[in-house]
Order: sequence, then structure tokens, then C-alpha cells
Amino acid sequence: MSLFAISDLHLSFNKPVGLTNIDHEKDIEKPMDVFGWDHHYDRVRDAWLEVVAEGDTVLIPGDISWALRLEQARYDFDWINALPGRKILSPGNHCYYAQSKKKVRQTLPEQMEWIDADYTLAEGYIIAGTRGWNLPGEPGWDESSDRRIYDRQIGRLEMALSAAVKDHPEKERIVMLHYPPVTPKIPDSDFMRVMRDYQVKTCLYGHLHGRSHRDALVGEYGGLHLQLVSCDYLDFKPVPVHL
Repeated sequence: MSLFAISDLHLSFNKPVGLTNIDHEKDIEKPMDVFGWDHHYDRVRDAWLEVVAEGDTVLIPGDISWALRLEQARYDFDWINALPGRKILSPGNHCYYAQSKKKVRQTLPEQMEWIDADYTLAEGYIIAGTRGWNLPGEPGWDESSDRRIYDRQIGRLEMALSAAVKDHPEKERIVMLHYPPVTPKIPDSDFMRVMRDYQVKTCLYGHLHGRSHRDALVGEYGGLHLQLVSCDYLDFKPVPVHL
């Protein structure tokens, strides 16, 4: 049994589909071709089937589906569910359907879990997650609107890790964020502080695409391991989580 990760699948099926024989013209609500992700769902499927076994677990930190409503997101969830392994999902900035954690969990198929400001266990590790947010001082940061969301996300991460450590103090901790917890311009953040306080081993994040990959901070940094898992960064192939 192994832990894998991949984020930012950006699926948009508009009806129930199988793993194969997808009609690109009729079955896709929002094609990703404009970003150079031609038929990227086929690439994800083929790579996933190559590396992930039924007993493995795949962590997916955000931007799973473009759907605005849960009824439509279900088509994407069902497609992911048909792939091997247990799946643990957390929200991203484009997960507009995820207004209610309870409703998302009621919608997910079996073998799939949704974590948001809480945690689960997988392969002997604590998996805690929340969405994250833009960092103070980043271009576009608006103190009047972003600060409240940022502080709330910090609190949600701390709530998840506090509960996890209370229940399972002996287990190592992995965090799923969608936004990066640091950038070259912002070398530290409250997300990093909280993860250091709770001795997090690895932080998975996504959100970054294209040219932004070049400046992403990855590897050992600030007392933990940072791992970027945006699917285009990974060439659409789930990768082992750094343990």
C-alpha cells in the first residue's frame, strides 16, 4: 500500500461517462485545450492505471472539478472513483460546488473522502487539510478582503491539526493545502508556522500552473518537505508522497 498525490484535475464531464471512449466534443463542459491540456483526462487515466493499485491511496488537494453544482460534480467524482485506490480530496479555489462539507460528503461515492478543516488517516499517517489562501504581501493581496479569509484558513488548519494530534499523537502528519504556503516573494507564512508547531512532515499543494512552476518552492524548506502536485507539473501522473 502506498500514498500518491495529484491535484488540479479540472474535470468537467457534463454527463455520466466511463473511463474510456469519452467524446471530447459532447461529454466535456469546459475543455482544457486552451491551456495545452489536450484530452488531459486520458493522460491522467493512463498514468493513474500505470502506477496506482487498488490498495493504494491518492491525495487530491483541490480543483478537482469545474462544476458549479454538486449534481454536476458527481459526474467527475464518479469518473475518479472508477480509478484504482482510495481517494482523499480537499477543496481548491475553483471548487464552487463545495459550499457545504456535509453535502459534498453525502455526494461522494464510496472509497472517496472529503477533508476540510479536519483530518483522516491513511497508510498510518494523519492527513489534515484545508484550502489555504493567498499570502499577505503577494501581488493582488487586498488587506480589506483577503485578511479575513487568510486568518480563517489559518484557524481551520490549526483546528484540523489540533484534533489530529489530540487523537493520534504518535502518528506523523501530512497536510493538504491547495495554495502554496510560501512563495519566493513571501518566504514564510502563518501556514508554515502552524505546520512547524505541529511538526508536519510533508505539505502537498497545487494551484500553480505553467510558468509559475519555475518559481515554486519544493523540497526541504522551513522544517518540512514541500511537494507541488499540480497535475500539469507532474505531467498528469500521480506521484508518491514524500514520506
